[in-house]
Amino acid sequence: MIDVKQFSSDKILSHIDRVHEWISTGRSRPVTYEVDMTNICNNRCPFCFGFYNREKSRHRLSKKLALRIMDEIKGFGGRGVTFTGGGEPLCHPAALEVAEYAHKLGLDVGFITNGLLLSRKAAEAVVNSVQWIRISMDAGSKEVYRRTHGLDGNAFEKILGNIENLISLKKSARPDITVGLGYLTPPPEKEDMKNFVLLGKKLGADYVQFRPVLRRFGEKRIDFDTRDTIEAIRALHLDYSDKNFRVLFSQHKYEALSNGHIVRPYDVCHGHNFATVIAADARMYLCCHTRGLEKYCLGDLRKNSLEEIWGSEKRKEAYERIDFNDCPYLCRCDSFNTLLWSMKRDKVHPNFL
Repeated sequence: MIDVKQFSSDKILSHIDRVHEWISTGRSRPVTYEVDMTNICNNRCPFCFGFYNREKSRHRLSKKLALRIMDEIKGFGGRGVTFTGGGEPLCHPAALEVAEYAHKLGLDVGFITNGLLLSRKAAEAVVNSVQWIRISMDAGSKEVYRRTHGLDGNAFEKILGNIENLISLKKSARPDITVGLGYLTPPPEKEDMKNFVLLGKKLGADYVQFRPVLRRFGEKRIDFDTRDTIEAIRALHLDYSDKNFRVLFSQHKYEALSNGHIVRPYDVCHGHNFATVIAADARMYLCCHTRGLEKYCLGDLRKNSLEEIWGSEKRKEAYERIDFNDCPYLCRCDSFNTLLWSMKRDKVHPNFL
């Protein structure tokens, strides 16, 4: 059986010490950090989930500050760092150097990129540093890539070559790392979704992953994903997954969307205690959905240390201001919140399982 719930909330139970810390004190030190090296990007994706109002925010972390942040993440008990955006991490000249430094500190490193700047030199650095890398393709053909990334067929062909080269390096140098390809599903492109899966398998990726588009801050609810979409993805999963290649999808999200059952079984966000965001403006934010929103800013790493920010009154105020009307359904912390909320509730006859 292929585990299609690889991205589910039960991974938090691998960090039972932090869960206990949270239950005992009401807060936990973060396990995972998303770090945006820059807000600059070389793509024009219409569904970009980067920094809020990224077009007017051309920030990037200085190399010196980014290295200091890695030290502070390690010193404060962080375990995993994902380099993402924001913008495109490879648009920052020091992104790979900082990723290598994080790896040498003993942090697990993930990397999310659109793949356009993933040259051989960049691929070598990635292979030497990461536990996993995901390339956001969002297309299985030049025509769809033009719509989802705003670039022409030449860019699509370049990315395919870069992925092929990356996987070749992985197989020869670090076969233990994971290479995945991502596909956001706005209005379904069933034939293109199949082309994407076939491309991923041909290139030698470890997995391809489908994820639904979520609304961004200030947008109306998005109703793109239908029952037809999840049925198409399930069919692709059954037809093409094997022991060397997996078709993965955020199954619980698609099921909720297709059933029209989108509710929060909790009324407090606890998940932000375990995963947080450091944006390219050197500020920390509650989660990836609140990048760039002053309301949810926790503090500025140019002025205070990570530990100071995490224990600050400003962070407490940001947490207490959380308004679920600002948050997309099925958000980054949704599955964690469901599990953590269940843990917090009083249990009847707890010794009877």
